[in-house]
Amino acid sequence: MSVYAEQYQNKLILREKVPELIRPKERIMCYGGAAGCLSVLDEHRFRFDHVELYTMFMLNNNYDFLKQDCRDHLSHYSTFVSPSVRERLKAGEAQEIILTHYSDTDALVYDRIQPSTLMIMVTPMDEEGYFTMGYNSIGHMAALEIVDQVIVQVNPKLPRIFGECNRVHISKVTAIFEEETVLHTAEVKPHSEVDLQAARLIAERIPDGATIQIGVGRVPDAIGSLLFSHKDLGVHTELFSQSLMKLMKAGVVNNSRKTLLPGKTIFSFAGGMRATQEIYDYADCNENVEMRPISWVNDPRVIAENDHFVSVNSALAVDLTGQVCSESIGLQTFTGPGGQLDFVRGARWSKGGRSYIVLNSVTGKKEGNVISKISLALPLGSAVTTPRADVDCIVTEYGVAELRFKSLAERAKALISIAHPMFREKLTKEAKEAGYFI
Repeated sequence: MSVYAEQYQNKLILREKVPELIRPKERIMCYGGAAGCLSVLDEHRFRFDHVELYTMFMLNNNYDFLKQDCRDHLSHYSTFVSPSVRERLKAGEAQEIILTHYSDTDALVYDRIQPSTLMIMVTPMDEEGYFTMGYNSIGHMAALEIVDQVIVQVNPKLPRIFGECNRVHISKVTAIFEEETVLHTAEVKPHSEVDLQAARLIAERIPDGATIQIGVGRVPDAIGSLLFSHKDLGVHTELFSQSLMKLMKAGVVNNSRKTLLPGKTIFSFAGGMRATQEIYDYADCNENVEMRPISWVNDPRVIAENDHFVSVNSALAVDLTGQVCSESIGLQTFTGPGGQLDFVRGARWSKGGRSYIVLNSVTGKKEGNVISKISLALPLGSAVTTPRADVDCIVTEYGVAELRFKSLAERAKALISIAHPMFREKLTKEAKEAGYFI
């Protein structure tokens, strides 16, 4: 038996023994896709004494620790509102949401979370004593520097994705439990014609040889399906999505003309809410993809090292001055800051770079009527995710509004021109009354 195998056996515990390692007032950091780790905490939540749990994005079940009745035992903090957290908010149960850009993740770990325990799902150990930490790199390496306890769930279903930020050595591990859990996957629904209309307007503006980032959201993801006639694209993105994977398989993304890390698709997490088993299988032991820490990937200065960088992200609402809201519907928090502003600024600083914020022009209500996503002012309580001075282009199915360096009057007119036709007269009247133009 090798020295690493011996260490493994010495640290191996039964799953039911994990709660015994959780100390009073523990500050636990755990990725929201680590189903085995989170399930153990959930099942034993009332055993704990004022323990704080920090996740970056909850991928799996609607865990009971999200409810209010165990807050004195286990309280949950999140930096992004996933569907399960959103459901608790809709039910009227307050949730602890920390607002931060993804580029600030390491600082968040050092300065706010200051975890004492890291719980992570990992691959089986290799012959050198290393585990691979999965399909995300959201603060793990920063946490490893400061925690005094590392508890790992060994899951043979986990893909082994390359990147120095994705490895932890047996010598740093406190305890190991083995549990095979199913990875998060979701049905990938076809894009609507409205989604594709907006996506086409962006796809035709992406030059061959560009390095691209496609953000979270149905409409941005539609762009990937329209790029198969392009050549020599590169990828530097927080989310490695289904559409980017297919472009790699087709040879459209080959990273040959990247100015930063040519030959490699760079990302910080794979799949996200729209993950498929195909993504995990493709990324597993693939030398052409590399995971890097999100604080580095999303640093605008790093992004800008990619010439001809194109960033595409989504929005929930835009006002006539160009303010973009992507994280709340009025007073209701819907997502979080994420990495949108990081990539908007990085693209702006890139040589030949462009950034696009895309949204459908209208949204339906339960009563059957529709409302415009472009309005004179954002609804009361809306969060401004991307300030108007940072915005480059806003896109709907009706066109592209180029806003950078435009006056208030020019911005308002451009945005009205891409609003749904049924709202343009009303928006024009409101803009004139607001004094944006005569």
